[in-house]
Amino acid sequence: MKKELLVASALVTTLGAAGIAEAASATFSGHHKVGVSGTDLDSSSTNTQGASRQSSFTVSISETTDSGIKISTGFDLAEESTTAATVDQSGITLTFNDGSKLDLIEAGTAAATHAVAIPGAGGEQGITATSLNAAPTALTMGAGADNVGFEWHTTADAFGVDGFKASVSASSNTDATGVDGATTTAALESSYSVGVTYVTDAGDSTVTVGGGYQHAASTNTTATATDVLNAGLSAVTGDLTVAAGYMSGSYFRGGATNRNQMDVTSASMTKIGVKYVSGDLTFNVGMSDAEGVDSSTGVAGTSSADTRESAGASVAYAVASGVTATVGYTTQDDSDEGSGSTNTSGSSWYVGATISF
Repeated sequence: MKKELLVASALVTTLGAAGIAEAASATFSGHHKVGVSGTDLDSSSTNTQGASRQSSFTVSISETTDSGIKISTGFDLAEESTTAATVDQSGITLTFNDGSKLDLIEAGTAAATHAVAIPGAGGEQGITATSLNAAPTALTMGAGADNVGFEWHTTADAFGVDGFKASVSASSNTDATGVDGATTTAALESSYSVGVTYVTDAGDSTVTVGGGYQHAASTNTTATATDVLNAGLSAVTGDLTVAAGYMSGSYFRGGATNRNQMDVTSASMTKIGVKYVSGDLTFNVGMSDAEGVDSSTGVAGTSSADTRESAGASVAYAVASGVTATVGYTTQDDSDEGSGSTNTSGSSWYVGATISF
């Protein structure tokens, strides 16, 4: 409850400051993607294909007080599935005169903020069949937070170190009801995270090193706590970007229609990617290798690890201002507790265009 009161106090104190204009400034942006995608699963000799359409519209709202504090928020409207459109409202970000920032409400986590971006295949291809595979799907796996929380970001060149910045975050959902056993009703209870990024020049290259640590607990009293670490390295030399990242740890995975919630231990993921820009063409190549041992909550994992290996490539061509054509291809190899998962293994492709504004 103390954390909730602190977040509320920060909001009231800042928004109650005199001198805020009656109408804030707003900008908008978005994109519309249209294409065709297909899959060739190992479980079937029949290829599948279909139309692919996704749209997104983003509104950014901000204003600056007489004291120089910038207050910003916004929301996204997206239709990226055949089931329903979604609305994602942002929290509040306060940017202070010294350049430091404070995110309040749906603030995210420091570990995710400082995860290094790894190039990978572009496009909307992918295998979406249901799976019990618990191997991580991202370097930020397990780095979730309750919407009631904050993340504080240092200024650039923090603590007198050129190219260094850091952030800390925390969230709390202490009013949630505790549960135990294999139930799908558990929720994230609390999380704490720290992350750092350091950028420097090495000859003709700009090198970025970043990463973070996250600890979290759920309302399931028998579940393992989340403890995950991610680290990455990126080097940009002219039009060439080479990057690699790694995550490791254990986390609690919530339930879904085809599975109970579970503990995931001994989880790890390695990602490597390369991007090269040549005029209007952008080439991307990426691969990942992940594994994790799943078990019922509160029970030590003894099965073989779930694994997922993926590799892909894409070519994007800037047809005109705001219009990009993309061709992408990805292969995926899944195993569930040591046995091959043919309904989630195979290849997928995409041909389409993105119109941005």
